[in-house]
This record gives sequence, structure tokens and C-alpha cells, in this order.
Amino acid sequence: MLKMSDAAIKDFLPFFANAGLEVAFLVPTPNGYQKSIMDATMPLRELLREANIHNFAEQRQGPEYKELVKTYFLTADGMIETAASLYRPITKQGDPRIWFYDLKRYCVPCNLLAILANKGNLYVLNLSDKKIVKSMNFGFISEVIQQFIDDGNAVANELLKKIQDLHNSGFLESITAGDPGVGDTLEYALGIARNPSKLPDYKGIELKASRTSTYNKPKTSNRVNLFTQVPDWKNSRGMNRVKLLDTYGYWKTQEDGSQRFDLNCTLRANVPNPQGLFLEVDIENDLLVSYCTKDDAIKRYVAQWNFLLLRQRLLEKHKETFWVKATSKMENGQEYFRYDKVVHTKNPNASLFPQLIEEGVITVDYIMHREENGTVRDHGFPFKIFPKDLDLLFPEPKTYEF
Repeated sequence: MLKMSDAAIKDFLPFFANAGLEVAFLVPTPNGYQKSIMDATMPLRELLREANIHNFAEQRQGPEYKELVKTYFLTADGMIETAASLYRPITKQGDPRIWFYDLKRYCVPCNLLAILANKGNLYVLNLSDKKIVKSMNFGFISEVIQQFIDDGNAVANELLKKIQDLHNSGFLESITAGDPGVGDTLEYALGIARNPSKLPDYKGIELKASRTSTYNKPKTSNRVNLFTQVPDWKNSRGMNRVKLLDTYGYWKTQEDGSQRFDLNCTLRANVPNPQGLFLEVDIENDLLVSYCTKDDAIKRYVAQWNFLLLRQRLLEKHKETFWVKATSKMENGQEYFRYDKVVHTKNPNASLFPQLIEEGVITVDYIMHREENGTVRDHGFPFKIFPKDLDLLFPEPKTYEF
């Protein structure tokens, strides 16, 4: 469908990228234009789902389940209210469909349409119309676009102000002992319930808090957690987390002097760790594979992840993120935090994920042990990155220091 466009999509990609706006493109074919029907392409479906406007995956087939969404056609000097019809026909596989009422008054077949979403409404721009394109840069539409940008930054500005207020209030007593305290205390102070799900923490923004220094022990790593993802055990040749611990774990003395069977290590690409474990990027099959090599130098397969899922997890978790740094201090055995710095990132370059693993910028941790009752506990297999490397994954991060 897009191949029939009478305007080049690539000419408009920099505009929407610089504006930081999610956009989907549609091109009405001559046949679809005549029948008043267009395919709801995957990018459009994702745009609707991400904007909490509509989820085709949950929509039942048939005209009685059709949904209407308020829509505006943007012209060079105004906007025309209409509606988008979203439905799945009974025929075939119920492939998602969309049509905009009165579209034939706004465009002709093969025109390139850009679809934007804002505050529950859809907005359509005819990029084949030279007057509209001109207005996007200098005119009415440029003002509308700026309002979309401001609306998109509203939540971030609200959250930034709240964290600055926390900083100004001084040190806060940790509500949780140990490493989780820095994040738990921040979320508690912001009124955020603990988030066991994979979804972002604050109105679509993910929060990642860490200390600027670690007390009472040498600073071994200041990597931050991107997300956790267990290996694809189903396709890992019989490997599972219990077998992983049994095969590569070791006995470790705990602070109380007891012994515990642990596996706590970092995996990097192409460089075996003390356990002989390392990562390899399989570009051809789009896989990340864990291997082991020991004294005999034989490379043994351990487990794997599918990069498609890893990219999805990255985009799902870090569409927009606040990386918060805290100063830590101890008083009478109690830890306190002051939140001093925020790095604000948006829209990660998911396509670079394999290359950043290959270069050792992104790592994976195996963190697991066996409890006294014999059960195996793991920490979700975190993928981590150093804060100094965030700009390799996220375009133009913004830093705020209080």
C-alpha cells in the first residue's frame, strides 16, 4: 500500500523524528478509496495501542463491534472534525480495517497520509498537499504540532518538578534495607505503588534509581538495569534455571558464615568470565546465545534469547525513562537518600541492541541461588548498561542536576 504513495515517506521522517512524535503512514489505494476501506497496518495498530485509543487484538469481528474515534483532518489553516471507523470484518481472518469519514473530500487515491494521536484523538495530515506541508513548518499546523510536543512533555515536566521538590526536602530515610532501597524510597515518596509488572512506573515513564556511591563496601559496578528477561528455555536444548545453577554454580560463604550455592556473575560478548560463561550475537538467526568454555577450550551451548523479544522489551520498558541518581549516607545504621540528578531518555534505538551487546556495552547477569529448602531463586536475568553509555542507546538524553 505504501509503495503506491505519490510522495516520498523518507522526506518526512526527519520532521517527525525531530519533533519526537509517533506517526503512522497510510496510502489509500484506488480500489480501497472506491470501497471506503483501508488496511490498519501494524505501525498504525501500534500507534493506536500505545496511545490507549484502540487495541485491535482485543476487538471482536463483525460490524456490531465497530468502534469510532474522533478524528481531525488538518488543513493549512484549520482542522475539520470527522471520525475514524475501526473494525475487523467477519470475512477472511478479520484483518484490521480503518476508514475516515469524508476522506474523499480531503485527499485522492495514492496521497500520503500521516496519522498522529494526541489526548485520545486522531489527526490526519495529507503530506501530498504542498500547502499542508508548508503549514507544517510555518503556519497553523506547526502550532498544532508544537502543542502536541508540549502535551507529550507535560508528564515529564510534572515528574521532574516532583523529584526536584524531593531533592529540596533533603535526605529521605530508606523504606527498604539494602540495594532495593534507593528505588523503593523514591517511588514511595512519589506516591507510586510497587510495580511488579513489566510496564512503566509513572504515567508511562519508567523510573530507574541508583546510588552515586555504595556505602560500606568497594564500588564494583554502577551499571543500571535496562530490563530483565529469562532465557528462551523452550528453545534452549533442555536447559532450565535449575540445571543452569547446578551446572555452573558454586558454594559461597555468606555474611553470617553459612554456605550457599550461588551463581552470581556478569556475561559479556566474546569474553569468558571466571565461570567460563560468555555471550555471542548470532546475527543471521537474530539470537543472543550464552556459551561456556573452560580449560578444555570446548565451546558449550548454554541458553539463548530471541532478539525480537529483547527489542520489544526495551521499547516496552523504556519508551520514556528517568534515570535518577541519589547521594547515599548512613546514620545510626540507617540509610538515607537525596535525589540529585535525572537523565531523561526517550525512544531507544532498539535496532542497535545487538551491536551494543557485541561491543560489550550491554551485559547480562546470572543472579541465582538455592534456598535451604532446595528451591532455586533467580533475579530475572537483568540486561544492564553503564550510565555513561546511555547516549549510545538513547538519542539525545537530557540531564538535570538539582
